[in-house]
Amino acid sequence: MRKIVLILLCFILIMPNSIAYANLYFLKNSEEDNIKNIIESFYNTQYDAYLQMEYKDITPYLDMTKIQNQNKVIALKNLTARRKYIYQKGYCYIEKRRFPLEFNYKAIDINGNQASVILEIKLDGQNAYPPFICGGENIFKLIKMEDGWKITEHDYEDLSFYEISKEKLIREFQPKELAEMIDQEFSPDLKKEYKNFSDVELKNNVGILSLPAVNHYYSTSRAVEYANKYVYNRNTKFYDATAGGGDCTNFASQVLWYGFGANDTMNDILNKVMMVPGSYEEGWYAGPGGGSKNWESVEAFWTYMTSFKSIDTPGPRVVVVDSVNSLDNGGIMQIDFSNDGRFEHTVILVDKTTLKFAQHTPNTYRYYQEYTGAKRYFNPYYFREIE
Repeated sequence: MRKIVLILLCFILIMPNSIAYANLYFLKNSEEDNIKNIIESFYNTQYDAYLQMEYKDITPYLDMTKIQNQNKVIALKNLTARRKYIYQKGYCYIEKRRFPLEFNYKAIDINGNQASVILEIKLDGQNAYPPFICGGENIFKLIKMEDGWKITEHDYEDLSFYEISKEKLIREFQPKELAEMIDQEFSPDLKKEYKNFSDVELKNNVGILSLPAVNHYYSTSRAVEYANKYVYNRNTKFYDATAGGGDCTNFASQVLWYGFGANDTMNDILNKVMMVPGSYEEGWYAGPGGGSKNWESVEAFWTYMTSFKSIDTPGPRVVVVDSVNSLDNGGIMQIDFSNDGRFEHTVILVDKTTLKFAQHTPNTYRYYQEYTGAKRYFNPYYFREIE
């Protein structure tokens, strides 16, 4: 009898704690599910807007006191309006397919009415996703308000190229202004086109005053092959410039290097085949330990590639073109996202039919219509090797 009484007493003492722990467990799981639902609905609503080319309200998922979240709304409005106008005018291919997303929640930490989430997004192969979807690690901060959880902050690799800023409000373009900008993008302007070399270089016999030289013509197929091979996973034979401000131009230089005929081998890299040796400021080269300014810097790369080169100067020859319609596969586009005269990004055309570009930082594909801001372009022509 005494044993039965003791068992009952233990049960009575343990039972409330067990119920409390169970309630906490289910409450935590319920809150985690609510947070997951907010984040995934936030992505799905944007993707719906992107495909339908009409803005859809994402404010229910956001703390709208934050400038970053106001920029998310403006960026989505600008993107959907831009896609719709380009589609209506028939300027270029517009993606209408939805590609799968795989959400992997690595951590959800809830502390009262605050939460932080580490979400890894896995993308599908060779497809180009909208700019608000960034593969890899996405870090969210949320706050619980009267009407539920709201996103207060979102860190991801593509942030500076889409929302632009967490501190400064971006512009929302009015329909007429946006239309004029897009029309200008697709309007030929032959005054912008020029070569950075003299046509005399193309002749077999250029005269006794010039040095012996060989022109290695750019292979667009090789360039696209290289870009597609290393768009997601970089070529580890070269250094990684991501931590130094971005790997986009380093990647673009590699594409040109291979397109000009270099072999993807450590031997060619170390011997600077299809590169231009020299100082950090003057050469165009790279390797496992770093690269020159002209190889890796957005502005320096453009200046070096497009500046005039005399007949006895080794290095790349290019043709600057007026619009994306004149760009060939393996061609280069640079973007000034803020329209402030400072170009921040370099990308490579890999599919002229759909105007799909490969890029690094983040390592992904993007369609032309998703790059907002001023743009400039050139087609690589040949690499002049002085013998």
